[in-house]
Amino acid sequence: MWLKKTTPLHRVIVLAPVFFVVSLLAACGSVKEPEFREIENLRLARLGFNESTLAFDLHYFNPNKFRVKLKEAEGDIWFDENLLGHFTIDSLVPIPALADFRLPVELKAAMGQLMKNSLAAVFNKEVQVKIQGRAKLGKGLVYISYPIRYEGRQKLGDLLR
Repeated sequence: MWLKKTTPLHRVIVLAPVFFVVSLLAACGSVKEPEFREIENLRLARLGFNESTLAFDLHYFNPNKFRVKLKEAEGDIWFDENLLGHFTIDSLVPIPALADFRLPVELKAAMGQLMKNSLAAVFNKEVQVKIQGRAKLGKGLVYISYPIRYEGRQKLGDLLR
């Protein structure tokens, strides 16, 4: 009723946010979770007495037909049920549509846990890797929090190459 008394431009201005939200919700309904491929380029970024920093890349594939950006992410990583440390990603990472992408990760690990996992690595050829966390993905000004989940076996030789 109130729209009949307004100008066409006013109707567009009033209804544009409604159409934007409806189209955004429709697009988000078909979003597929990125597929984890492997951990790559594991290296020691900083060696400390109590805490060290490991750097590596998480290799993923985006199965969606649209590109997005990762704004930030954080979580924890376990090797063979032992908490290795906490990771953060605080840089804006573009994620292309229908393509592989890599997330640069810095993991802060207590030296005790790092040594414990290093000794286990000497005796095992594979480790059980578990990653849990949250990431903010989006486009433009709209970012949505998504869970990061992975659990699987990784060959140590692949991690260290």
